[in-house]
Amino acid sequence: MENKPQHVNRIAIKAKPEHVWQALTDPAKTSKFWFNCAIRSTWEIGSPFELWNAEEKKAEGIILAMDPPSKLVMSWRFLSFPDTAGDTPSRITWEIGSHAELQGVTLVTVVHDEFEQAANTAKILENGLPIVLSGMKTFLETGSTLASD
Repeated sequence: MENKPQHVNRIAIKAKPEHVWQALTDPAKTSKFWFNCAIRSTWEIGSPFELWNAEEKKAEGIILAMDPPSKLVMSWRFLSFPDTAGDTPSRITWEIGSHAELQGVTLVTVVHDEFEQAANTAKILENGLPIVLSGMKTFLETGSTLASD
């Protein structure tokens, strides 16, 4: 079996899985931690999603699978970076689950893979997804944003 490259990020957040899911799928909340971008989708398998920053669409993809509030799988393609124009869509999988031992704590794992033909996308997400997760944690635990406006 071939080992394909992947980037895995994990964080513990003091919040219920349902609150993490809502933060991930509600544009008003997403914009608080995802580089000021709001996510838009009908949240149905096979439907598109878009990530918007003000009036510019930054990324897009398709909802490949979902099991609220536990799992969300989406294809991913950047639109706002010239270096990613030739990249094929990659995949981001969000896994959300209650911590086995810590009451009220949710483990969020984000796996980025299928980026063999999307090297520039992989570099951007390798640096960006830890910031998104840290921002989500800060927002859900404190109500504040990670970066000061």
